[in-house]
Amino acid sequence: MADGDRSVAALAMLVGAVLEAPAGFDASVTVESLDVVERAGPRSLTFVGNGRYARLLESSLALAAVVSADIELTDAARNRAILRVKSADHAMIAILERFAQPERLPEPGIDPSARVHPTAEIGEGARIGAFVSVGAGAKVGARTALFEGVRLYEGATVGIDCVLHANVVIRERCVVGNRVILASGVAIGTDGFGYRPSSDGRGIAKVPHIGNVVIEDDVEIGANSCVDRGKFGATRIGMGSKIDNVCQIGHNVEIGRFVVMSGMTGVAGSTRIGDGCRIGGGCGIADHLTIGRGVSLAARSGVMSDIPDGATWGGIPAQDLRHALREIALIRKLPEWHRQLKHFLEAPKDR
Repeated sequence: MADGDRSVAALAMLVGAVLEAPAGFDASVTVESLDVVERAGPRSLTFVGNGRYARLLESSLALAAVVSADIELTDAARNRAILRVKSADHAMIAILERFAQPERLPEPGIDPSARVHPTAEIGEGARIGAFVSVGAGAKVGARTALFEGVRLYEGATVGIDCVLHANVVIRERCVVGNRVILASGVAIGTDGFGYRPSSDGRGIAKVPHIGNVVIEDDVEIGANSCVDRGKFGATRIGMGSKIDNVCQIGHNVEIGRFVVMSGMTGVAGSTRIGDGCRIGGGCGIADHLTIGRGVSLAARSGVMSDIPDGATWGGIPAQDLRHALREIALIRKLPEWHRQLKHFLEAPKDR
């Protein structure tokens, strides 16, 4: 079997699936595309991980579907090849990797338009793209790729096998670990948002931030996200954590290992987030808080107090999600209660 084979049989073997197919189905047929159930064509492979998509599969044109083992299908949905796996979501990863086009990195070496300071250290096999700037004493690890317009300030360090996409900025003395991926426009090491009323009462004084940022190994940060440097000491993003687009991490924040943070989330200064937390989109987390290990935050949560290990919170202000949902349910009943109360108050009173 050729590497990269995209036949139904090869993809089933790739993910260890049990192949269930109608009589006469040719498992050697090539899958031409991957798509969602509703848009899949007659040469497409799709994925079914929950009951909602199982129902949609009945009318889908998909040639084949990867289906989680616990999903029951109707006869109409089985009118195609079914690749039964333990988890469709996990199988999807391997199949997507087979279909993905190799990323085109900058050419090995230093592009003629790049400006690399004589005291900078560039590792073997590094790829320094067009108009990249590497400051004095900065270090770029072996096989790391810097796309167009990346800027490393003086003394910045980037580890091995990293990918920094266009226009990433790593400020002075900040440290990026190994195998880190930074999407376009990420800014690491900007000054924290620290101000105080001026001593003469006539303005606002800026608080200097003399610390740095430490990004540990295997971290990914999405486009246009910012991580502020510490006032003193480091702002730290723990190993394996994944931060989405347009997130703001304040000065001296400490994010643990394997934290997943969705887009538009802001974390104020000096807050600590434990290992394995899952933070929904658009959350706002106040300063100087401690978020325990394994915490889950619903989208748009406004966190104003510490959260214990393993808790699931939501709402504004955030609280135990069960309490928050009960409050929402009660709030939705207020219009009817108001109508009833108004009717009662306006009813004629017996003399």
